[in-house]
Amino acid sequence: MKLGDLGEFGIIDRLSRDLINRPGEVVQGIGDDTAVLNLEGPWWLLFTTDMLVEGVHFSLDYATPAQVGIKTVAVNVSDIAAMGGWPAHGVVSLGLPTRLSVEEVEELYQGIRRAAGEYGLNIVGGDTVMSPERLVINLALLGFVEKGRAVYRSGARVGDLIYVTGGLGKSAAGLYLCRHPDLTIDPGMAAFLKQAHLEPRARLQAGRILSGAGVTAMDDVSDGLAAELREICRASGVGCRVRAEDIPVDYRVRRVAALANYDPLDWAFSGGEDFELVFTVPPDLARGVEEKLAAAGEECRCIGEVIPAEKGMVFELAGGRCVPLEARGYDHFAP
Repeated sequence: MKLGDLGEFGIIDRLSRDLINRPGEVVQGIGDDTAVLNLEGPWWLLFTTDMLVEGVHFSLDYATPAQVGIKTVAVNVSDIAAMGGWPAHGVVSLGLPTRLSVEEVEELYQGIRRAAGEYGLNIVGGDTVMSPERLVINLALLGFVEKGRAVYRSGARVGDLIYVTGGLGKSAAGLYLCRHPDLTIDPGMAAFLKQAHLEPRARLQAGRILSGAGVTAMDDVSDGLAAELREICRASGVGCRVRAEDIPVDYRVRRVAALANYDPLDWAFSGGEDFELVFTVPPDLARGVEEKLAAAGEECRCIGEVIPAEKGMVFELAGGRCVPLEARGYDHFAP
């Protein structure tokens, strides 16, 4: 059997069996944004890791080493944010090709320092090895959340409303511009979208607010909105209905999509790396959630509702016609 026959999540399911030897110390293991581990005292420990590989997650043709460092920190902190916690300590492991200069590696760490400072994160160690061809960088990150306040993918219930923070498709549009530098577009628009892709920001403040506001499930939009909705639905044993007209797509994304002859909703649903938060909340708490986020300067929009599992994942088009919502998103091992 080839890796592509299973796909990324099938491989994870296959490899993650029988790995817990001290279950009393594990609140939540493999299958969510982070592991949740029991501690003495008022907090749970959050533990996550993400690896970025040159040519897969970034390209030094258009990303500076500093931007790679910033992105490395942000994608890990985003997992902590999706659980409602805050980051604390991290270790960085590097696989360095010998073609890189000392100055480039120092610039990489300048980006790590900058992002770590923004999120209040200590970098306390790591490992460095030689990589034969590509730059590889991995961050393992510890964080904390109050006991009982971690938000999982598995808590959505029929009748809950589905929300997403910010706007979607910005990273995919920015990537398109990085790969097509000759596209004629307003320089301000281009700079905004490229930065969204090259220097993403984790929604840490929003995650902290939501963890104490009664949301029932949450995930960060790393692989695309459709893929994250699939994970919430699968973990919670529910379905979802999402309305096309309510998906928040920035006007700058729509402009680039029009020039590139792309559907901007496709970038929103399957582009990935927006690192917004998608979450579910009971209807009676929805207004309070909106007000708390707005008071902190955070945007959110209701995009649909949770429905019974037997109704599947549904995409409501303009005019009310419904079609199946294809759960596309990034899969490392997809054919």
